[in-house]
Amino acid sequence: MSIPPNHKVTEIEWPGENPDPKKTFAVVKTRDLDRDEFLALAKQVKPKSPVAPGVGMFIHGYNYTYQEALFRLVQMSADAGEFQASVLFDWPSQGALTGYVADRDAVAYARDDLVHVLHDLGHSDIRTTMLAHSMGCLLTMETLRQLKITGDDRSLKNIERVVLAAPDVDIDLFRRDVATIGRLRKPIMVLAAKDDRALALSRQLSGSTAAGALDVSDPAVQELAKNDNLQIIDISSLKSLSSTNHDRFVSFAAAYPQLQKSNANQSGSLAGAGALVLNGVGNVISAPFRITSAALTK
Repeated sequence: MSIPPNHKVTEIEWPGENPDPKKTFAVVKTRDLDRDEFLALAKQVKPKSPVAPGVGMFIHGYNYTYQEALFRLVQMSADAGEFQASVLFDWPSQGALTGYVADRDAVAYARDDLVHVLHDLGHSDIRTTMLAHSMGCLLTMETLRQLKITGDDRSLKNIERVVLAAPDVDIDLFRRDVATIGRLRKPIMVLAAKDDRALALSRQLSGSTAAGALDVSDPAVQELAKNDNLQIIDISSLKSLSSTNHDRFVSFAAAYPQLQKSNANQSGSLAGAGALVLNGVGNVISAPFRITSAALTK
């Protein structure tokens, strides 16, 4: 995939019928890989820095087509500049607003496949950072749970970081999965926002509160983060790409490497568990913890 010279951070310059690599994203080459070829390429990837494992995996959410997920992964990888190899785990979403129930069934259908991919990567000692969005977080949590209950600790140990962006996962189910999975290499990161309209709709459909709609100012949520080894980060100050406020993770992904480095020696760093508030304009941040975020203004 080629990235146009005029690419703007967080945006996808979509190609038309005749893609122009000078102006739009463009697929310049495709190649089918079998399992051994896939793992051989992944093994060649070396970390660029201590905070960047070699492979980054994106698990898309509800209402995504394959093309949308692929281009979003490429855009985020280009903006972050951290991963030399990016992996898309594409599960069979209907790619339609009316497909909510069908997509939940598709998540269950795809779980075993994600288990196999993580098993192959983990048993090849390839470190993987997972970024899951929306309903893809349900797939991720259920997959990690399955790895745990089957005793596949080697695969779990080679997962460098799990980031759940706007997770559309019932909070009670989420807590049960967290308890079963246990402690990973780093605390599970939950990117939340109270004004996420997509999760508000999900609540109307399911009747339950999603983990992505938690309020970090709530003492109960702060206690949850502490007790369950979670990083629950309020990202509601970040720019959303749509009126749903469900896609702020794209802005977070672009700034994440710089954010990690700039906060490495601060009490509100991204290293430990806790409930945090992220200010997208670089101003002083309110309690419970602080993350300075000047990097987000660039």
